[in-house]
Amino acid sequence: MIMIFYILGAAILLVLLYIVIEVKGSALNAFFMKALASFGFIMVFVNASFERELLKPFIFLFLLGLVSGLLGDLFLALRPLRPKEENEMLINRGILAFSIGHIFYFFGLLMISDFHYMAIVISVSVTILVIVMSYVLKFDMKKNRIPSYIYSFLIFLMVGQTIGLSSVEGFSGGPLILLIGAILFGISDLILAPIYFKGANDKKMVILNLMTYYGAQLLIALSILYL
Repeated sequence: MIMIFYILGAAILLVLLYIVIEVKGSALNAFFMKALASFGFIMVFVNASFERELLKPFIFLFLLGLVSGLLGDLFLALRPLRPKEENEMLINRGILAFSIGHIFYFFGLLMISDFHYMAIVISVSVTILVIVMSYVLKFDMKKNRIPSYIYSFLIFLMVGQTIGLSSVEGFSGGPLILLIGAILFGISDLILAPIYFKGANDKKMVILNLMTYYGAQLLIALSILYL
């Protein structure tokens, strides 16, 4: 059991090093460091899975969700290294990878508990808010607009289902860890939207986005130990 926390500590260290390089280093170094940081949450997940006495089907869906996240990270990290004309294409590929990941998470959650109406309520409500705010704030989304709205629906569908699961379980243990991770994931993407579509490249926003994102993935990976 102690080993998982050593691996978690190493993964957190990789994330911190990546954030420093992302803010101050070269794009190429940031790309490779981001790959290592994202691989860190998969290693936490794998070790947490081995700590369990029984491997259940939902665990494999969560693993696919994390791998999709890794692929999405790599697509987005390629943006500074590729011509500006490929920016929209790389963002869309990143959105697609993360969308698939949240579908895996959602179906994994359905294997843990029944569907909760909260998932639809939260997903539709937040997506409508995202659509309205994207026009109010005049986001320059172009071909990324529709994929971004679909992604918003999927991520908050997962968040809503996690809230429902945690409420049934009394907001404790693995469901609570998973809930915090899911909420952080939603927050990270809400922060990312103005960075990508409004040109708000303030370093504090970038750091906050990365901290909430990696915090989310690490908590999702760790939650397997207690679900």
